[in-house]
Amino acid sequence: MAPKVVVITGCSTGIGLETAALLASDKDNRFKVFATMRNLAKQSKLEIAAGSTLDKTLFIRELDVTKEDSILRFIDKINREEGGVDILINNAGIGQVGLVEKVPMNQIRMVYETNVFGLIRLTQAVIPGMKSKRAGHIINVSSMAGLFGFPFCDIYASSKFAVEGFSESITPFLKKFNISVSVIEPGPVQTEFVANIAANTSGNFWQFYKDSFVRSGKSPMSNYQTGAEIARIIQDVILSDNPHLHYPTSEVMRNYAATKYIDPTGDSVIRRMTKQQQWKENTNSIPPKSHL
Repeated sequence: MAPKVVVITGCSTGIGLETAALLASDKDNRFKVFATMRNLAKQSKLEIAAGSTLDKTLFIRELDVTKEDSILRFIDKINREEGGVDILINNAGIGQVGLVEKVPMNQIRMVYETNVFGLIRLTQAVIPGMKSKRAGHIINVSSMAGLFGFPFCDIYASSKFAVEGFSESITPFLKKFNISVSVIEPGPVQTEFVANIAANTSGNFWQFYKDSFVRSGKSPMSNYQTGAEIARIIQDVILSDNPHLHYPTSEVMRNYAATKYIDPTGDSVIRRMTKQQQWKENTNSIPPKSHL
């Protein structure tokens, strides 16, 4: 049986890198992985992680999900040379933390171009091929911020809410073509993603954010997972005979999600968020921006 063609975005670091390396090392050679990234100058970490699988079951390719021509060229080549995409993992993402009234629109557009529009456009590009084969699996890496609107994550959370809504909306129709859609919902993951947000924060906002919310001790934000853990969950989702739509990636996240779904008013979520925050300074003095 021919290996399944897997396309993964955002593979220079973190979850994308770990998932690409894990699937490519499958002992039964069930996957042919195309690990993509916007900037091939950053491929060295993936090359090391790939080891002996490089250019055998793991192939590094350039793909900028914010550019439609890049998406179309890439998918056209995959369709011609590989017969289409069997599994798409939309992982590329940009983080953003800041006071919403001070976030410039160009930063907001940057987040949405990657987290939402790029994901949607790439999904559009693979659906015709999956329909024709009446098989496929689309996996969108969302976040706990796609379930809960955490303070100061307004723009990032709204982008992940969009991913959740898009995924849920396309699933019923695609099921008729034997195409599954799954959403991976990690809490905080100890990867370069978090470090890059901190490094790109102006002034003291990142310290304020950690002091006032992240380190409150009552939040799932204090329960970090690793990129490798999330990769193994994604592998299990791929290998599932009947994949679900939602996949909170830890028991903490599952319990946290359950508390939201039993209260349709949303009041309990707001109370919990408010209680968790330890305000230590006047937020009007906080610098305006933070982005990855």
